[in-house]
Amino acid sequence: MSDQLFPDPPALARPLALAGNKPAPDADRSDKKNYAQRLSNHLAQTVADALRPHYPNITPDAWGVGQEAQVDVAKGRKRLDVKALDPTLGLILCVSIKTYSFRDFSPRTGKFGRWTKNIVRNDHELRGEAMVLHQRQPYSVLIAVMFEPFATCDDGDASKASDTGKSSFAHHVTTLSKRSGRGKRAVVGGPSKMWVDLGAEDTRYDLFEKVFIGLYDTDGTVRFFDVDESPPRNGRPTDAQTLGFEDFVALVHGEVERRNKFAPTWSEPEDSEDG
Repeated sequence: MSDQLFPDPPALARPLALAGNKPAPDADRSDKKNYAQRLSNHLAQTVADALRPHYPNITPDAWGVGQEAQVDVAKGRKRLDVKALDPTLGLILCVSIKTYSFRDFSPRTGKFGRWTKNIVRNDHELRGEAMVLHQRQPYSVLIAVMFEPFATCDDGDASKASDTGKSSFAHHVTTLSKRSGRGKRAVVGGPSKMWVDLGAEDTRYDLFEKVFIGLYDTDGTVRFFDVDESPPRNGRPTDAQTLGFEDFVALVHGEVERRNKFAPTWSEPEDSEDG
């Protein structure tokens, strides 16, 4: 009997399974927080494992060691999720992992809401992280990913023209888009917008190079949406508007290569008679 080929499981199947049972939106706050932390750790491991062929020393390492590195931010300390370090040059790449796993719930009223309550706080956390890292190491490439269920695309009321009519996903894109784009500046001139590549010389330290929203299904299928693009006001983005996991990993590595292509280098001077 010939060998039967089985397709690989979806990219997020393992981290979702390892995170355990997901609490209900009205569960105890500590239960939801613990689940979110477990999921974030396993997502960081998945992303690091995928990038490891390009960055052998990336952490967390293959055994999960290296989840604990932290930096000071405006309010407390921020854990760096996925990081690639060079012993001489310092931080090369950092991928910041965020999760939005639960619908908003009000214990006071007992009512469920949308998926918008904490998105501004997440933006503030990303801003603090970017400021600390880029001011110290402007050549580092910072990527942020907000992982959230596809369900965030399905709320909203298309009949309403106000912001409350668009989906939570569209609201997240609008909020996080101002945190993306370090190294690039739009210059309006003539019939179309042009982009200038400032690279590491960009003094907007509060920006990430790229920010994505990772939309996933319960089976672990995930699609990555670039917040620099315009989202559908309601409903889910198409496959053509998003990236699969492997394409996302390739894009992240490409950002690092682009940043370091023009990085200053140093070499030993030629021998001379001067001592």
